[in-house]
This record gives sequence, structure tokens and C-alpha cells, in this order.
Amino acid sequence: MYSVMIVDDDLPVLEFLETSINWSELGFRLAGTYDDPLEALEAGRKDKTDVLISDIGMPGLNGLELIRSLRENHSMLKVVILSCHDDFQYAQAAVKLSVSEYVLKETMNARLITEVLLQLKEQLDVEAGVLSKSLKLEREVELNRSASKRHFIRSTVNEPLLDIAEWNRKAEEFGIKWGEHAILPVFGYANQLKEAVNRFQSKDLFVYTIENIMEELLVDYQETVFFTYDTGEIILLFPHYSELHVNNSQKIMQTLREIQNCLLQYSKIPFSFLTGGPVKNAKLLKDQLIQMAETKNQRFYLPESSVMKLEHVSGSFGEGDLLLEQYMPALEEFRRAIFEERNEMINEYVSKWIDFIQYHRFRPMEVKEWLLKMILDVRLRLKSLQHYNATFSSELLHHDLLELASVRELELWLKDYLGEAIGWAGQVHRESHNREIVECQRFVYNHLDQKISLEDAATHLHLHPSYLSRLFKRETGENFVEYVTRIKMGKAKELLEITDKSIEEIAEMLGYDNKNYFGKLFKAHTGTVPNGYRAAHIKG
Repeated sequence: MYSVMIVDDDLPVLEFLETSINWSELGFRLAGTYDDPLEALEAGRKDKTDVLISDIGMPGLNGLELIRSLRENHSMLKVVILSCHDDFQYAQAAVKLSVSEYVLKETMNARLITEVLLQLKEQLDVEAGVLSKSLKLEREVELNRSASKRHFIRSTVNEPLLDIAEWNRKAEEFGIKWGEHAILPVFGYANQLKEAVNRFQSKDLFVYTIENIMEELLVDYQETVFFTYDTGEIILLFPHYSELHVNNSQKIMQTLREIQNCLLQYSKIPFSFLTGGPVKNAKLLKDQLIQMAETKNQRFYLPESSVMKLEHVSGSFGEGDLLLEQYMPALEEFRRAIFEERNEMINEYVSKWIDFIQYHRFRPMEVKEWLLKMILDVRLRLKSLQHYNATFSSELLHHDLLELASVRELELWLKDYLGEAIGWAGQVHRESHNREIVECQRFVYNHLDQKISLEDAATHLHLHPSYLSRLFKRETGENFVEYVTRIKMGKAKELLEITDKSIEEIAEMLGYDNKNYFGKLFKAHTGTVPNGYRAAHIKG
């Protein structure tokens, strides 16, 4: 069984997770629950855990700091973040820490957590299958050396070179030797990182695979040194002899093409390379590596499987105002494709706007924010068309878009997303053939915090209340008041299950001035009073 540690300063959340999940049936052992992150850190350092489920905002030590600290001793740790925050910065930090899942507490329930755990178990099983017990010790040694190399190259790029002699000593341990020849640095990066991580089920397994492929490839290149810089990013240091040595540059180019072919063959992921100029000391090497590492925005527009000189990479970007001017035209075209369910329009519209983006070379973050706003607009409209309890989090979209490293990846992702959105729109229309009923349900869903009457809905739809009442009953099988009560009580159950808000607060959130009246309605609908429902749910 795999071990799980839960850390949250909210005791009801701890109790809910501890009692509502059948841990042993899922193949897990609950190693401990902690409301103090410092205690959890101490326990995690003593006994390695396989999965950490943690809140972000906690006193003393926040969740992100806890993850970093535990990962120092256990790099393969799987992490599920629980958060009340719909915050872009938290999502960014989670991506950098290779968090497996990011769950909003407002959408959390036993079924969702169970699905997350099953996915993590699949990943852990895959990793356990790849690494038999007899190889785990050997892998541990490899991981430690790999981590040391990664730390060395990252510190070279990101920290000042205060002691050149000490740096040269460490560099020599990893095979970097300054001699008669110079060193030519090369920066490689995966072109479809998101797809790679999905295929290998974890970033760690993808990194491990690339490292193994590279080590095998470089056996015959004793003077070439390889480092992993980050997930999907590698650094190669080639010996570079004087121009008197014939075909020196051509041989390096040929080697890079061979590496590209092998990485594509064995990992199924294309890689591109940026080549620097020859350097003869640590400071010049550092300067070039910094330039290479800081090309992430420029790389967004480079073709896949390319080999380019660093000096040829353009650093200019178009004006974002032009992109904003085209927001409404693009939104209207995407809306038309989705709500008219026109799959054949997807390729045409996406290609048109990707060409526009690529031609003007807008800053990648501006492109992602532009697209995010558009997708959120579409999702809000889709969500408002029906009352189903769907998980909706802009953080998840932030996460997806942050991981798109090239305009080609953006194009593929957008086509897939719009195809899914057309499917959702079709589902809405199949579930209710009458658009007036769909609009009425949307009106109810958008006004759950208010008193909702049949007259209010009829006024919104410009219909007579009696006509709307008959139409609603005929189309849905329940009258309008029953529908409103059912939707509000469903929301009340959700709030009772996953929040610690008082009954009075929940009543007010659902448009009820009198908590006693709310309680009577809840009991009539569920068979129990609100406090009883909450207690029964917590007990599991």
C-alpha cells in the first residue's frame, strides 16, 4: 500500500478526508493527519510518504513551502493541493512544484478525491513497475547524482560565481574540463512538454526517461557533458576546437540531429536546440546559459525540431493593444462555432487566429491571458445554460495554459478545447429542446442568492407567468417552485458538506431571510435537518 499524509489547519476538512475515503480499498494507508504543517514536516522527514494532500494557506509554514521541504528528501513525492484560492500566482507556483492535482475546496467531495487518488495510484504503479525493487537502490543513487548535477547547473545560471576555483572543482567532478579546447553550450527543450508529461504520467518519469536516453547516446562522446536544467529542458556542453579542426561545427550539428532523432524515436517527443558560441571560462559560460534560459518567450514562436544559433533568435514582440482590439471578433467566431455546433469551423477559425498571433508575435503571456478570458467567457455561458453541478475553476485553465510552451501547442490545445465545448453545447440542447426552459434554468442558477419567483423568471423571459408555468411543467416534469427548491437544496447540501459556514449564513447565501424556514424546507427535501445532515456526512 502507498502511504498518504494530509495537512490542513481546517479540522473539519481533516476529519472529512479521514472518514469519507475508503483508503485501504483504494490501495492507500493513511499515515497521518496534521493541522500543524511543522509537525507534518517533521513526520515526513522521518518516514517518507508517497502522497501529500495539503492546504496552501496555513500559519507557520504554507503548503508550497512544505512541498519544497519534503521534496528535498523525496523527489518522487506526489502532491495534491487543496485551496480556497482562485489565484493565478498559486497556480503558477503549483506548476513549478510539479503538483499532481489542484483541488478547490468549494468543489471538493468524496467522489472527486477518490478519482484523484485512483489516478495517483496508477502513476505510482507505473513507476513501481518501471523500477523493480532490485533496481531501486541503484535508481536512488542515480537520482541523487542527477539532482546534484541539476543543482549545480541551476546555481551556475541563477547564482553569482563567487569562488571560481570552487566552481571549477565541482565542474570537473561532472566532466567539465577547461583545456586546450573551448566549450560550446547547447540548450535543448521539448516541443510538446504537456503531451510528454501526460504520456509518461508524471514529470519525474519523463525527466528520468530523457536522462537515460541521453546517457546512452553520449557514451561515445566522452568529452560532451549533459545536464537536466528543468523538466523538458537540457544543457549539453560540447568540446569546441579551433577552426583549424575541420568540420568541428558540422560534427556538432550532426550530433544534435542524431540526438533529435533518437529522442523522437524513443520518447515520441520532438526536441529543439539553441547553440551558443565557444567560451573558455566559467563566467562566459554562465552569461551564455543565462541568455539561453531566458529565451522561453522567444521559443514560443520557434518551429518544432529546429536547431538554431542563439544570435538568430528574435527578441522583439508585437504591441498587445492590437491583440486586444481583436478580442470581440475572435470571441464571436468561437461562440458561433460552439453554440451552432459547427465542428467544421474549428480548424478554420483556430488557424486564422493562430496565424494572426504568429504574424504579430505578441508576448506569450498576453496571448494566454487573451485566450483565457475568451475561454472563461465561453465556459460561463455554457455553465449558465444548465444547472448541473460541474467543477469550474479558472485555476485549472490557468494551469493548462501556463504549460503550453509554443504556439503549436496552443493551437492543438485550442482545437481540442473547442471540440469539447461543442460537445458540451450539444449535451445542453439534447437535455432540453426548449430554449426558453434552458434560459429559465440559467436565470435560476444565476440568482440562487435571491428570492426567485415564477413572476421574476417570466418577466426576464418576456413571457406570461401562467404560460411559463405550464411550459416548465411539460418540459421538465416538475413545477417551477419544485425546481427552484431542488436546486437551492442541492447547493445547500454542497455547502454543508465542504464548508464550515453556519446554517444562518448558508440560508442567507441561498436567499432565505429566515433560517427556521430554510431548515424546514431542507428537512422536507432531505428528510433531516441541516445540522444532522452535516454531522452524518462528516461521520461518513
